[in-house]
Amino acid sequence: EKTKIVEPLDYENVITQRKTQIYSDPLRDLLMFPMEDISISVISRQRRTVQSTVPEDAEKRAQSLFVKECIKTYSTDWHVVNYKYEDFSGDFRMLPCKSLRPEKIPSHVFEIDEDCEKDEDSSSLCSQKGGVIKQGWLHKANVNSTITVTMKVFKRRYFYLTQLPDGSYILNSYKDEKNSKESKGCIYLDACIDVVQCPKMRRHAFELKMLDKYSHYLAAETEQEMEEWLLTLKKIIQINTDSLVQEKKEPVETTQEDETSSQGKAENIMASLERSMHPELMKYGRETEQLNKLSRGDGRQNLFSFDSEVQRLDFSGIEPDIKPFEEKCNKRFLVNCHDLTFNILGQVGDNVKGPPTNVEPFFINLALFDVRNNCKISADFHVDLNPPSVREMLWGEMLWGPSTQLAGDGSLKSSSPESFIHGIAESQLRYIKQGIFSVTNPHPEIFLVARIEKVLQGNIAHCAEPYIKNSDPAKTAQKVHRTAKQVCSRLGQYRMPFAWAARPIFKDTQGSLDLDGRFSPLYKQDSSKLSNEDILKLLSEYKKPEKTKLQIIPGQLNVTVECVPVELSNCITSSYVPLKPFEKNCQNITVEVEEFVPEMTKYCYPFTVYKNHLYVYPLQLKYDSQKTFAKARNIAVCVEFRDSDESDAGALKCIYGKPAGSVFTTNAYAVVSHHNQNPEFYDEIKIELPIHLHQKHHLLFTFYHVSCEINTKGTTKKQDTVETPVGFAWVPLLKDGRIITFEQQLPVSANLPPGYLHLNDAESR
Repeated sequence: EKTKIVEPLDYENVITQRKTQIYSDPLRDLLMFPMEDISISVISRQRRTVQSTVPEDAEKRAQSLFVKECIKTYSTDWHVVNYKYEDFSGDFRMLPCKSLRPEKIPSHVFEIDEDCEKDEDSSSLCSQKGGVIKQGWLHKANVNSTITVTMKVFKRRYFYLTQLPDGSYILNSYKDEKNSKESKGCIYLDACIDVVQCPKMRRHAFELKMLDKYSHYLAAETEQEMEEWLLTLKKIIQINTDSLVQEKKEPVETTQEDETSSQGKAENIMASLERSMHPELMKYGRETEQLNKLSRGDGRQNLFSFDSEVQRLDFSGIEPDIKPFEEKCNKRFLVNCHDLTFNILGQVGDNVKGPPTNVEPFFINLALFDVRNNCKISADFHVDLNPPSVREMLWGEMLWGPSTQLAGDGSLKSSSPESFIHGIAESQLRYIKQGIFSVTNPHPEIFLVARIEKVLQGNIAHCAEPYIKNSDPAKTAQKVHRTAKQVCSRLGQYRMPFAWAARPIFKDTQGSLDLDGRFSPLYKQDSSKLSNEDILKLLSEYKKPEKTKLQIIPGQLNVTVECVPVELSNCITSSYVPLKPFEKNCQNITVEVEEFVPEMTKYCYPFTVYKNHLYVYPLQLKYDSQKTFAKARNIAVCVEFRDSDESDAGALKCIYGKPAGSVFTTNAYAVVSHHNQNPEFYDEIKIELPIHLHQKHHLLFTFYHVSCEINTKGTTKKQDTVETPVGFAWVPLLKDGRIITFEQQLPVSANLPPGYLHLNDAESR
């Protein structure tokens, strides 16, 4: 039969139904709460940021009541309910259980146990009163006297040599190590007079000679174990003998007729029992003597305090003052990027008197990878370390527009008024070189991986060859710079993978930073191993340099890992919200890099900072028909976030840009693999989602064929044809009212018809 379900008592319903009866009851105060007991206080919300992380018009733009209430949890103050009469209430914590509880039950030491001699051999045994002295496997023979000694059957048993509370020693045997089961036999060593070896009977055997006619035969498994048992048993026999001799020397005093104390009678009984030398009677006599010497009230403990479950509970005080939820800080460290240099250096642009620099621009992408859990655990941190003279190579009307100019430091400045992000000018956010990474579960198999990219030029092996085989540095530098200058003016917005490097972060699981660690050599990026899974496989062989057959590009990446100071100024969150303290017009800004928290600890603490980010990862493009796109080799994917599928709809400016460009852009391009018809992508596109999402919000992927050929003799029209659309794909952001956050396979359409969100997979191909 199924158990009958009993609904819990509705206390408020009972109070309502029996209101008249309760109010007329003289003991109604035991049932009713005082009306003036509750008071509410307000605690202002404490923030790490200078301003609220919630957008100013968030509640106005939110069309859902659920979203509005969620926004309030990040912006409103805390309300605390206080109970005036709480100090007068009583509960189980007020019970008398606040006494100091011992961690374990103390071992009792009796007077008779302190009579042992203080010699060096016996002191070690006497110090273990009431506990196990020795244990181990032995072979025990049966004690049947009718069988000859050589025919005795030995059985393997586990023995415990224990000292009883009265000071006597006992040897118990069991079937296995679990002494909680029934004992298979016991030997009282008070009746043992000697222990000798008997190798003729069995290998590593010895005999325990007793006062009675029987002897016990035991055998160890090794000679060393036998010697250890013999030494321990001989010490015990010696202790028993010395104790007996000492007691015999003390005269037995007869009491007078008027003295009928129990102590004198016990000594007479003990003396007579010792003469009999029977072990059971001796044990009984010692226990009787001990009970007479010790008073029953001495050394008593509260038995309930020995319960492990009671000890685990701690009700030593009332709850502490209510504190609002705080943002959890995991193990944090600062990554400071200094410079990146290759072996091909030269004077670029107007930098004639300055030090030589790289002859073409390079871009760095830093992220944390967890090899143990086989995943990426942080967002990407993009860094641009190019000097101003090298950044000028990327400038042009084709890339940035006619109203854009280059400032003296190589940064872009527009003739239009500068925009601000959370009170910070965009120019201050374009070239951030310091990032704070956070790790919830640190361990030695977490690596900081740096991916180095350059402007799309061609095949990776062809582009890396001048850096690897450099016979004439000056001539090679001029040639590489001349080619790069032409490529940057035409393909400056496209990137290609070039090299990668890695270094460990932690020494142990406690989060000790490996400050002495250095980056590995700059390995040439393999065009067939671009994904995060490939990087994780390469990192698993990081500590096996003898098995690594990766090609090295001569160069040096100078990135340091430091401990984060307690009060780090001029820092911003991953949403570019300034943290306290923050100075206006500061140039050296540090950004917090988002951590991808593991699922096991994702919801272990409440969220106190408003974040509304979406990370998109284009993984791989595969064509079903190779004939249709036979000429499409250098494929670039452009990601846009749109709120409509109409023909005149545009992309929303909510994608986080990369250094040197705008902070927020309308599109983002993934790296391009040269001459790869089914390319893989490792890019991470970070999107700031709007407050209100509807069914029309979607991601649009546009695939282009990028022409890398530089035809100096061709016409201007042919040279300007850089990209040709070859396909489209889209994915709605919402499904059943929830954001889709799992991997999907999208069909690729040859065109983009109006209302494409309503087309099925067959119609869109």
